[in-house]
Order: sequence, then structure tokens, then C-alpha cells
Amino acid sequence: MSIRISLVTLALFMGGCSVWGPDYQKPQTDAPKRWRSTDAYARMGGEKIPAMAWWNKFRDPLLLKLVDTALDRNNNIQSAVGAVFKARAILQQIQMNWVPTIHAGAGYMSNVYDRNDSTYASLPFPGGFTAGFIPNYSLNILQQLRTQEQAEANIAASVAAKNAVRLAIISQVVGSYFGLREEEYRLAQQKLLVANLEEVVSKFTEAHQAGLISLFMLQQYQMDLAKAKAEVPVIEYNIVRLSNAIHLLLNENPGTIQTSLPFMELEHKGIVSGNLPSAVLKNRPDVIHAEATLRQSSANIGVNTSVFFPTIKLTTPLGLSSNSLSNLFTAKDSYWQYQGGLNMPILDLGAFGAIKSAKAQYYSDYYAYIETVKSAFASVDTDLASHQKYTESLDQIMNFYTTTHGRLDNEQTRYQGGLVGYPEVLALKVTMNQAAIQTAQTKLAQLMSIVTLYQDLGGGYMVKNNETARDLGEGHRFGDLF
Repeated sequence: MSIRISLVTLALFMGGCSVWGPDYQKPQTDAPKRWRSTDAYARMGGEKIPAMAWWNKFRDPLLLKLVDTALDRNNNIQSAVGAVFKARAILQQIQMNWVPTIHAGAGYMSNVYDRNDSTYASLPFPGGFTAGFIPNYSLNILQQLRTQEQAEANIAASVAAKNAVRLAIISQVVGSYFGLREEEYRLAQQKLLVANLEEVVSKFTEAHQAGLISLFMLQQYQMDLAKAKAEVPVIEYNIVRLSNAIHLLLNENPGTIQTSLPFMELEHKGIVSGNLPSAVLKNRPDVIHAEATLRQSSANIGVNTSVFFPTIKLTTPLGLSSNSLSNLFTAKDSYWQYQGGLNMPILDLGAFGAIKSAKAQYYSDYYAYIETVKSAFASVDTDLASHQKYTESLDQIMNFYTTTHGRLDNEQTRYQGGLVGYPEVLALKVTMNQAAIQTAQTKLAQLMSIVTLYQDLGGGYMVKNNETARDLGEGHRFGDLF
């Protein structure tokens, strides 16, 4: 360790800043102190959002099970885990460059010179057998240090990419589940609407034949019936599509999803936990990935400038020699020789192009990072406004549905008392079915605003976040993978 520290100190002393390259400094992003949009339904606090299983707040045990299964089995997550393993293996490979390589060799030599040209060891006879080891050490210290820095940033980027995949899978499972439950509820309401419209058309047909209503009014209800019927197969298709999407996220074959909490009973308030803008900068995997990429680019400039620093080369052949193969390993004759040197480029114009290319990449990644951060702030601010407005809209449409339901109950009572006709009751049934469908659609939009907000906040990706390799099965193990 002391030798390595001495070499590093020597490298820094001799290399100077121009050969070392730039030290990474995190860009200033001018983060806002507070969100421009306010959300009266968000509970502000200091919760650690990446470790928050926010989907549990909906109190649906099946949803909890689906998310847990997806985090454990999803193929894209496992692929991202493999990328992390690869990044760590690359760093380990680079770190081993500090250790000399050792080659074993053996051979026979016979010529007029008493010298082994491959090892530069003098032999005590004109020809004979040799066997030994040849340690070799070749290292550009500055390049080694900057390459390690680059590899460490690559690990950070790989981990962030893995977490981004986890975040996306969580959102896709929860969003698909809400969509499925909404479609199932809407299918039931749509079939009720069709049944009620069929009864309306039947009654109004009789009324038209009796000359009590116009053909225009009858045709209006006939059009409503045809439109309602056309929606049924589309909803049925969506149920199949969303069910299969969930099974795919769980790495399962296509199939149905068992029933659980009814859609309209899912919690929709008290779910969102807000946080300060600076927390978004720290939490979101895409922001972390963008900064890690920028760190890689910074280190890569140093990797390219360090080619102008001398490369140290050391070789020390050692072994045994004998004029008889049978007593080679018992011979008393041995050889050991060492040699060392430094080399560095005097004329390498291509290296300057590589340096410029690395600086250009840093320039590009710098602004990509700034854009990612700004986009993160804008997304969350928009999401807070979306959640606020969709929740307000849902409150209004639920009031409309409740009022319609109460009015229908009142009209049915009046009909039983002979105060109104049955067509008026049927018309209110149709209105209530339509209100129920509209309420479900608005609630789905409100729930999806919660899913989007938590995704943009970077919520939940640290829940059960491990990097355990799976057994690939017979024919794919190749020994210990990691």
C-alpha cells in the first residue's frame, strides 16, 4: 500500500493538472425553493420517498402482492441487475491492473550464444532446457486512477439505470391494475346502460307508434343504444389487454387477474406525500444517472490526457536451467534478471483529437444533466397541479352521481305512487349509468395522477431493492456467475 501511495504522489507531482485532467464539480442547477403549483391534498413531510411503498396506501392486498411479485420476477429488472454486475466486474478488472501479471514458460534453446534471448538470462552452457516465471508490470498511474474513477461512475450510472427500471415497473403494474379494475367496473355499468337503453327504446317505440313522441326523439335513443353496445367489445378487449400486460410484468403467461377490492372502493385521498424540490434532485434515478454520466465524461477527459504521462514497465524473469530435461527441476542452475523503464508519447496527434472528443462529450452530458434536472422539477410541479385538479373534478362528479342516484330513488317512489310515468324513471336510470361511467373514468384519471406523481418523485424504487442473481438453470450456469 505504501508503494502505491508513493507512486500516486509521484504521478501527481510529475503530471500536473494538464495531464491529470479536470476534477469533477457538480453543476449548479438553481433549484427552486418551493413548487409553483400547490396541491391541497398533498401532505408535505420529510418521508424518504424512494423507500416508501406508496401503493400500500390504497389498501388493496392484491395490488401489494402484484407489485412484490413484479419486483422479484420482472425480466427487465433482472437484465438491469446484470448490467450492475458487469459494471462492478469492469471496476474489479481495472483495479487488478495495480497487480503485476505473471506468465509461466518452458523451452529448449541450442545455438552458439550462451544467452536466452527470450529472458535475457545467461546460461552456463551453449544450449539447454529452461523453465520459470516472467512477472510483468506495465502501468500509466494517472490513466489508471482516472480509469478507476470512470469505472466507479459507471457503476453509479448502472445502479441508477436499474432503479429507473424498478421505478417504471412499479408504475406500470399499479397503473395497469387501476386501468383493469376501472374497465371491469365500467363493463358492468355499460351493460346496465345497454339494458336500460333497450328498455327505453322499446317503450319509446310503443309511444311513437301511438303518436305520443316524435320519430326524432326515438331515433336519438336508438343512436344512444347503438353507441353503448359498440363500447362493450372495446371494454372487453381492454380487460384482456391489461390483464396480459400485468402478467407480462410479473414474468407470467397470459391469463386473468383475480378480483379484489372493487374499483370505486379504492382509496383516492390521503395518498400523496409531497416533498421539497431538492429532494427530487436527490431521489430521481434519471437525475442520479445523468450526474453519474457527467462524472464519467469528466474522468474520461483525464483518461485521454493521461496518455502523455510516462508508462512504467518492469520485467523480472526468473527460473531454472539445465542441459538435461530429466533433471531440470532438480538443477542447481537458476537465473533471475530484472529490467525496467519508462515510455511516453513524443508525437501522437491522434491523442489530441481524442481529448477534444472527450471534452465535447462532457459538454453534451453537462447540458443533458441540466435538462434532466429542470425536467424533473417541471414534471413534479405539473403532477402536483394535475393531482389537485383531478381530485377537485372527481369530487364534483361524485357529487353529481350521488345527486342523480338520490333523484332516481325519489322518482321511483313517485312512480310507485302514480305521480310520474315509467319513461321518466328509465331516463333517470340511463343518466345514472352514464354518471357512474363518467365518475369511474374521472377517478381513474385521478388515480393515474397519483401514479405519475410518485414516479416523478422517484417513489418506491428502494423497496426490497436487492441484487441477487437468479439461477439460470441447466446449460446456462457457467460456474459461479457473480
